Amino acid sequence: MRKQSILFVLSILIAPVFFSCTHKTIKTEELDVAKRCFLTKDTSQGSLSIDIQVEIPTAFVNKSILDSIRSTIISNLFGQNYVKYPNDSLIQHFVKDICADYTENNKPLVNLLDSGSMYSFNNEHTLSGFSLLSDKNIYVYGIERYVYMGGAHGLETRNYFNFNLKTGALITEKDLFKDGYMAALSELIKQRIVEESKDSAEKEPILDLEDTDYWTDSIKPNGNFYITDEGINYVFNPYQIAPYSLGETEVTLPFDRLKNILKVNNPINYLIEKQAAK
Repeated sequence: MRKQSILFVLSILIAPVFFSCTHKTIKTEELDVAKRCFLTKDTSQGSLSIDIQVEIPTAFVNKSILDSIRSTIISNLFGQNYVKYPNDSLIQHFVKDICADYTENNKPLVNLLDSGSMYSFNNEHTLSGFSLLSDKNIYVYGIERYVYMGGAHGLETRNYFNFNLKTGALITEKDLFKDGYMAALSELIKQRIVEESKDSAEKEPILDLEDTDYWTDSIKPNGNFYITDEGINYVFNPYQIAPYSLGETEVTLPFDRLKNILKVNNPINYLIEKQAAK
């Protein structure tokens, strides 16, 4: 009996240590590199500037879900071929490959410099990957990328991935919204573009979208959103709903504006209830 009592006490003491080592949300590791790849030995003839700062998932209570999320994130950061590499060599492989591509694609054109060409060999690739909402139910990851490969301007994009930590699957619009949601959600996004322009100190207020450079027929849910404690934010990258000159458009949709089109049993109900209780 005494032996059993001792074992029982030990189990109570050990249990907190064991469970504290189990990550109930995604744990990440930060990786970064800054490098310049020169086109030729003459460093004045051009270079590719690389700046990468990313978080990579490293631990979670369920390894198969962790592997699935890691695979999705790395595929979107670097490409499917890089999933196989361990974290400690992942970026090095990517940098080596894009440097090789830069040299292969541009070196044959170096002689254009001698003829006074305005062709630019000074390129940039900036990449950032980061965690946003992270709890035991949902993990949100964002990717920001700027690429300049010559020409009038580069292209900056932001893309987001919302993971259901119970399954490892991406949370899609169909998981969140009732059937036939598209028309109502499109109108709400348009309304919020107008409303937020009036609240912004940086932008001129919009009175009517039809009087702007927005392509109003293109303004509809695009699957590029991120979940927050207070709502859902949609992001439209340059050229998706407007010309490059307008840049990107981000639209904030508070939960209370979405309640009529959200499914009854959706993966963000707990966030809506928490927000309503405040």
